[in-house]
Amino acid sequence: MQIVSFTPNQIIQDRLAETLGSALVVAGDEASVFKALPAADGFIIAVQDYSDQIGRAVAATERLKWVQLLSAGFDRVQKHGVPQGTIVTNAGDALSPSVATHAVSLALAVQRGFPAMAQAQARGEWARDMQPRMTTPAEATCLIVGFGSIGREVARLMRAFGAHIVGVSRSGAASSLADEIITPAQLPDYLPKADTIVLAVPLDDSTRGLISQKELSLCKKSVVIVNIARGAVIDTNALADALEAGTIGGAGLDVTDPEPLTPGHRLWKAPNLLISPHVAAACGPLLYKRIADVACANAGRFMRGEALQNVVIG
Repeated sequence: MQIVSFTPNQIIQDRLAETLGSALVVAGDEASVFKALPAADGFIIAVQDYSDQIGRAVAATERLKWVQLLSAGFDRVQKHGVPQGTIVTNAGDALSPSVATHAVSLALAVQRGFPAMAQAQARGEWARDMQPRMTTPAEATCLIVGFGSIGREVARLMRAFGAHIVGVSRSGAASSLADEIITPAQLPDYLPKADTIVLAVPLDDSTRGLISQKELSLCKKSVVIVNIARGAVIDTNALADALEAGTIGGAGLDVTDPEPLTPGHRLWKAPNLLISPHVAAACGPLLYKRIADVACANAGRFMRGEALQNVVIG
């Protein structure tokens, strides 16, 4: 059995070597990946490294039975598909604590007027005109669109601030971390009630452009929208229009469409907007330890012929 690993992170690579021994083939570049894939039974890679060329090579394999992603998102794999019978697993809840913390940080920063304060500081001004727009999660409704591992962790953190939690999930199954659970079909009824909207859904045909001009027009003028999913979940121009017109309270984005934002893009100067450069998962060595735990546990299961965890395709 042969498992190919393509990751530059030494913590993950060392742990995989301990787990897999001689079954591990380390690919240092894309050329090595292309050479090793035809004989591979498993493939371990971060989704950000899953280029179009690698995606096509994976889709063309005949032997491959398992792809382990070192990330939560899997939209690039969906784009190219995998051979019939190939199971794709992701990093499960390894990224959830850091991504959820980042999402809540963005929400709080915008609610408390930090973008305006930072701009005033840069100008050397003691400006307090943001006070009328400042809000807090306490006794407010937080609508979390996508109630998976990350969404549930956002709920746990926001509930600690006193927020009323409404989770949106396809199953509509109740959760102890939410005061209410709704399905996507109910979203138009709940958008007008939300004080904070956190987007934590995978990107697919059903979520692309999920928040567009129509949905934004239903929201409160004071709503804060946070996106830690994928940029294309929000219609970029509709969001920029709403921010510039002041028809929403503000936004925090860790992901954008396009990504990265081009120089001179209108979002750079949009008011009440805080942008981070797709770094929500970052938390130093702890992140890679957590990812390695998940990947190595699945690698062991795969080698023993056991059921894999965190299956997203297959």
